[in-house]
Amino acid sequence: MGEAARQDVLGQKASASRRAFEARAMSPAKALRLALCRTSEVLWELALVTQGVQQEVLDQDGCIEMLAPGLLLVLMEGPEGARGLASFDREIMTGMIEIQTISKVTRMPIEDRPLTPTDAAMMAPLIDGTLERFESNLAGHPDLVQLSGFRFGAIVEDARTASLLLEAATFRAFRVTLDLDTGTRRGEIQIMLPEREISIAPNPTAASEPGPHEPRMMLVPAHIEAILARIRMPLSKASALRPGDLIELPDKALEKAELVAAKGHRLAAGRLGQMNGFRAIRLNLPPGIKRVQQLEAEADVEDAVMDFAAPPEEDIGELSFGGGMDLPETEIDLPGADFDFSEAEEDLPDLPALDFDTEFGGGGDFDFDADAMEEGGEDFPMAAMETEWDDK
Repeated sequence: MGEAARQDVLGQKASASRRAFEARAMSPAKALRLALCRTSEVLWELALVTQGVQQEVLDQDGCIEMLAPGLLLVLMEGPEGARGLASFDREIMTGMIEIQTISKVTRMPIEDRPLTPTDAAMMAPLIDGTLERFESNLAGHPDLVQLSGFRFGAIVEDARTASLLLEAATFRAFRVTLDLDTGTRRGEIQIMLPEREISIAPNPTAASEPGPHEPRMMLVPAHIEAILARIRMPLSKASALRPGDLIELPDKALEKAELVAAKGHRLAAGRLGQMNGFRAIRLNLPPGIKRVQQLEAEADVEDAVMDFAAPPEEDIGELSFGGGMDLPETEIDLPGADFDFSEAEEDLPDLPALDFDTEFGGGGDFDFDADAMEEGGEDFPMAAMETEWDDK
C-alpha cells in the first residue's frame, strides 16, 4: 500500500507539472497570431486582428490546391536551401500597401491588375517581422528548429511555378483570417513551411545508466495519437457521416503516418504496417542518426580488418611494393542497412529428407551402413563405412 500510494502521489505531481507546462507553452498557431498582431502594431500602428488560425500538415499537391487564382505568392528562403511559401489575397495586399504609402487603410475598390515584384516587396516587412517574432514566441518549443530560419525571398508567378520550387514532401500550413483597421478590409493569408529532416547528433555525455527517478517516471501516462491522414470536407458532409460510411484516403497515406502528442506536437513520422497481427508504425529516423550509426559500423569493420592484417610482433623484415603501385580501394557493404518494411515475410519450404545412398558424379557409389556405424561406436565412426568405386 505504501509503494502504491507513493506512485499515485508521484503521478499526481507529474500530471500537475504537465498541465502547468501546457498552460505556459505556446502553440505554433497562437505564436503566429501574436506575431502578426505585434508586427503590425510596431511597424505601422495598425490594428490587426486574427479571426482564426487553421493549422494542418499537407503534401505538395495539397498545398498547390490551396492556391486560388489571383493570390500574391511569395517564396520564403530557409536554412540549407529549404523553401516555404506565403500567399496573400487582394484585400490584405491592398490594405498593407495603403498603410505603407498613405498611412491609412481605405475601402477603395481593388484593382484587377497583374501582380508585380513591387507588390511582393511591400509584403516583406510583414513577413520578416512576423516570422522573427514567431520564432521568439516558440522559444523552448520542440518544433522551433523545424519552423525557424525562414525569411522573405521573391515573388512567384503562379501556382504552377510554386509547385516547381517547393521541394519538400510535406508542409506545415497555416491559414489565417485577418481583420485590418477594425473591419476596413478582411482577407486571408497562408504560410506554408516545409517539414525538414533535422540531423541530430548523439550526445556523447548522456548517461548509459537509468536516472534515480526513471522507473517512477516511466509509470506516468503519456497520450500519443497516430494520425494516418487529414481530410478536408464541408461541415454538412461531416455531420452526415454514419457508421459504415467509406472515406477515401489520399495516395500513399500509409507512408505518411504521424505520431502526435498533446497540443499537436509532432513526435515522429513513419510507415503504417503490421507486425505479429497488430498494427504497427515503422518510425523514420533522422538522417543524421542513420549516418552516425553507419560511420560507427564502418569504423568497427575497419578496425577489425586492420587488426587482422597487422603483422606479428616478430621481425619479418621490410616490405616494399613496386614503384608507385596503388592499392585498390575496397567498399564494404553493411548487411541490413536497407530493410524494406513493406515486404511480407515468406514461409521457407521444409528441407528435403536426407538420403544415405548418394551418387557422386565423378564415378562410383558411396554406401553407408548405419547399423555397422552404431557398432563402431562414437570413437571410430568411420570404421564401418564401405566405399566401392567403379572405375570407368
